[in-house]
Amino acid sequence: MLTSVVLFAFYWWTLAPSISELHDNVDSAELVAIASVSGVAHPPGSAVWLPLGRGALEAFVFLDEPAARTNLLSALCMAAAGGVLSLATVRWRPATPPWSAVFAGILAGVAPITWAQGIVTEVLALQALLTALALWLAPAAAERERWPAFALVLGLAAWNHPTGLAVAVPLALACASRALPPRRDRLPTLLLFVLPGALSVAYLWLRADAAIAWGATDSVRGIWDHLSGNIYQDVIDFGSAPESIPETLRRTFRQLPPPVWLLVATGGMAIAGARPRLAAALGFSCALLVAFVSAYRATGRQDYLAPVVFIAAMVAAYGADEAWSWLRGRMHSRPVALAAALGLWGLVAMWIVVNGDEVSRRGDTALRDAAVARLEAAEPGAHIETNDDADTFSLWYAQVVLDVRPDVTIEDVRGLAPVVGSETDD
Repeated sequence: MLTSVVLFAFYWWTLAPSISELHDNVDSAELVAIASVSGVAHPPGSAVWLPLGRGALEAFVFLDEPAARTNLLSALCMAAAGGVLSLATVRWRPATPPWSAVFAGILAGVAPITWAQGIVTEVLALQALLTALALWLAPAAAERERWPAFALVLGLAAWNHPTGLAVAVPLALACASRALPPRRDRLPTLLLFVLPGALSVAYLWLRADAAIAWGATDSVRGIWDHLSGNIYQDVIDFGSAPESIPETLRRTFRQLPPPVWLLVATGGMAIAGARPRLAAALGFSCALLVAFVSAYRATGRQDYLAPVVFIAAMVAAYGADEAWSWLRGRMHSRPVALAAALGLWGLVAMWIVVNGDEVSRRGDTALRDAAVARLEAAEPGAHIETNDDADTFSLWYAQVVLDVRPDVTIEDVRGLAPVVGSETDD
């Protein structure tokens, strides 16, 4: 609870008041516009997140700006993710002291990638929460407990965003290799794992004719093409991944203070000794995500490293506990030990200040204002052509969500996004 409250305070202070960029992409504008009409988002469709986004638009009416409501949803999800990670840290290693568990949650929540995801509209804040829940449930599943809940969380993570498979599959295999679900739980486990997929497919099919709907999800082939992301095949090149791995690792190391990576190494050895199979699964998940990000050629690919950050923060907490125990055993002076503890938390405080200034979107309404101005300046019944996501999605938001100039038609000439506006209403 303490972890979540602290993180939410940071997110609320730096929350974007409207649509905003996240590492050079503006999916936030697209997602808000599509959630407002319960449409179909770009592949693979975001069918898990969109109902939640629509619910946020309806529930958080105390915020005048619609995008601020879905931004708040991200803040709540990411703050909850940090809190759950603190619980998971104790679950994996019950001897972990409370301060170390809080350290894990705070460290994960204030990393540049995760903090940025927690203050704008994105499916990745929900993905962080599902990742944290999977980490929390994994030790129980390895002991033949809570398999149905574990399977549901893994299914939601896999269908909310494809990178969820990189966490879901290794964890599921590691737990199953140690202890299969009890016989009475096997059917519920299977059904709950496939349930998110079935509901996602149903959503794509039922909303194929929504006001904004990517692809042709009114057919089996169309749904498959959408879920598999066929239109994005050219942006994934595993052949060139090796040359990009150093840059991916640099981005990864940037997420935690440099001295903390020493704690990650120490904590990794500690958790590998306590839970070798689960620890191996975490390492494999990190390797899969680093390989995927290295092969991905689209903007914002570093955002998919968030699960690696969560895993590293949890492991660093074990390293911090090991280091503290070592210091207490060798430094009999209480003031010296206290100074070491204050130094660690001081490092985290400095990290918070640096990252908060870097990622803050407080007061940023530039995208919205530019889109509104462009629509208001257009001729009656104009046909605006765009060739950039920032233009396309921000104009969608201004027209569909803010109801600015519904007589104008917006068409992305690249031919990927649906045409939105008056011409499509006929």
